[in-house]
Amino acid sequence: MNGIPDSQPTPDPIDLLIVEDEARFLESTRLLLAGTVDRIDVAGSVTEALSLLATREYALALIDLRLPDASGHEIMAFLRTHQPDCRAIVLSGDPRIEAAIQSLRMGAHDYLRKPCEPEEIVKAVRNAARGYRLERDHARMTQRLEQSEHWHRLLVNISPDVIYTLDAEGRFTFLNDSIASTLGFPRDELVGHDYLTIVPPGEAENARHRLNERRTGARATRNFELRLKRRPATGVKTDAASAGTAEEAQAVVELSSLGMYRPGVQGKGEFLGSYGIIRDIGERKRAEATITFQAYHDLLTGLPNRALFKDRLGQAIVQAKRHGQTLATLFLDMDRFKMVNDTLGHLVGDALLQAVGQRLRVCLREGDTLSRIGGDEFMLLLPQIRSRENAAAIADKILSALRQPFHIEGNELYVGMSIGIAIYPDDGEDIETLVKHADIAMYHAKDNGRNNYRFFSSELRNSLTGRLVLENEMRHALDNGEFELYYQPRVDIDSRHIRGMEALVRWNHPTRGLVTPDDFIPIAEECGLIAPIGDWVLDAACGQARRWRDAALPPVTLSINLSPRQIEHPRFAERFGEQVRQYMDDGHGIEIEITENTLMRDTEGAIGKLRKLADMGVEISIDDFGTGYSSLAYLKKLPVNTIKIDRAFIRDLDQPAGSGGEPAKAGSGPIVAGITAMAKGLDLGVVAEGVETRGQLDRISALGCDAYQGFLYSRAVDAEQATRMLDRQIH
Repeated sequence: MNGIPDSQPTPDPIDLLIVEDEARFLESTRLLLAGTVDRIDVAGSVTEALSLLATREYALALIDLRLPDASGHEIMAFLRTHQPDCRAIVLSGDPRIEAAIQSLRMGAHDYLRKPCEPEEIVKAVRNAARGYRLERDHARMTQRLEQSEHWHRLLVNISPDVIYTLDAEGRFTFLNDSIASTLGFPRDELVGHDYLTIVPPGEAENARHRLNERRTGARATRNFELRLKRRPATGVKTDAASAGTAEEAQAVVELSSLGMYRPGVQGKGEFLGSYGIIRDIGERKRAEATITFQAYHDLLTGLPNRALFKDRLGQAIVQAKRHGQTLATLFLDMDRFKMVNDTLGHLVGDALLQAVGQRLRVCLREGDTLSRIGGDEFMLLLPQIRSRENAAAIADKILSALRQPFHIEGNELYVGMSIGIAIYPDDGEDIETLVKHADIAMYHAKDNGRNNYRFFSSELRNSLTGRLVLENEMRHALDNGEFELYYQPRVDIDSRHIRGMEALVRWNHPTRGLVTPDDFIPIAEECGLIAPIGDWVLDAACGQARRWRDAALPPVTLSINLSPRQIEHPRFAERFGEQVRQYMDDGHGIEIEITENTLMRDTEGAIGKLRKLADMGVEISIDDFGTGYSSLAYLKKLPVNTIKIDRAFIRDLDQPAGSGGEPAKAGSGPIVAGITAMAKGLDLGVVAEGVETRGQLDRISALGCDAYQGFLYSRAVDAEQATRMLDRQIH
């Protein structure tokens, strides 16, 4: 473990050098010691011995002092300088004590006098080998301890955590360098001082048995959250007056500590002090606070989100039930916010949402909760209201506050708000019911002109229930083939011949009968079904156009109404072309009708897509012209072929004359004349919609219109009747 093998380390090898000039004694000694050491080299002279010592290190040397070329002391001198760890055992026949003393002074480990018993030699070598190994082991252990202490001190000092020790009286005896970065105190200023120096007054009781911990084992302090002082910039302040200042900075830390004891005979011995680790968790606490805030607040406006709103509504319901009180839940939805996003971009839209949130806050009482639950939808909790009138007063205040324009990035924007109100306990006694009923009331506020408020009632619920049933049935209608196309003729004024057919979708409901577009198209647009319905209409209309061509009927232009959602699709032009080419080579004979409001949602994007259709031969018509954002600018940019004047301008063209001889409602005539003149100037065709009387037909003819649609010629008819109409023009 930790890089140290479990088995005992291999002992250091013992290499022995025997220096002896008497050949028989040299050989017998080598054989005698062969089992005692690992390797034996021999030399017969000082010269041979020094040559071996120059190339190899030895643990032991058995040296005869009397050698033929010099004294053995020269070998010992060499060992003392170059191999001081080698243990020399001297063999000498010199009986003088001075010889032994000199040898020992030169570093001899042992001294044997010749002649000596073999056992003496073996014993001396074994003792020297054992001592050599012990000395080497001791050196290695000392080195390891020194290295371990070095690493320990290094780890302690580079640790991001504060590591400290206290003595038995609670004074710091050690602090690592992290104390300066964590609390701002140089450790020299704290060592020798009481631990309360870094403890704020309010935390003194918590710190007393935590920083100055006496317990050990499982009962010791583990991960205890605590607040400690940060050192003021002007220096350490430990006086009572400054310690309690409210402005004093504090650090949030996590503390683990235990008591230290001198080993005793039984159990704990003498208490020495405390050892602990202090970890700065300020960043973690701030991150936790940020995560908590993000989990319960809308990041754009900083308002509570749906989860926090429901939590507060739940608490308010409990309080209201306990004390017999009333509360109100308001569902707020901004009117036409999508138009701001589509025309000015999401950055302006986001800034508008923030500004609306700030203005709404001003309208509220202390204790009310305003929440953004997504998109342009807000919810408002009004606890402890006395009556419905209190909720109505707040709603009126909100609507009044929003009448003033918002100025955002050079744009003057006006915001309306549709508000639905549900009252506890009359309209519900739980969170989900109150929110749902406020939502229902808000939808009815939108249906009744927007920018107003409605209280929930059972009648509203029944109405919405019918709407939801209709939406669900509409989803199945596509799969069940319940939709069909009707065709209304477009008649040329001069020739009185049919020049076109407008494809109009009808829902042949199995129980309701024929449902007109006015009853289901708005719902389809809200629930996202308008795109698949539009795709079905395009496919069915192209198929019918192909059948009329194959039947050699008079050529007509087949008009198809497109929804904004279809045009907004990134691959609208490509998908449209693919569907058309399933039935014909190009788009000639196909016309699409779009409204001015559709163009305003994404003018540049729509222009590019419509140009691609025009390149295929598809004609483009502006439907309901004059009721939206009429502009010559986009008419010049678009590949438009025809303008259709809305029926609202045609309706009063044949009103009886007033006392002055002019029509009673003369406003439409000049408008129609102006639209017609503008269209002619741009080389565009003009179609009048909703022509129901001969007088209207005469007027539009006199004003310069090219064609008309309306009940005067025919209502919208099914495919079979439309085919007969075209066939009659031949025969």
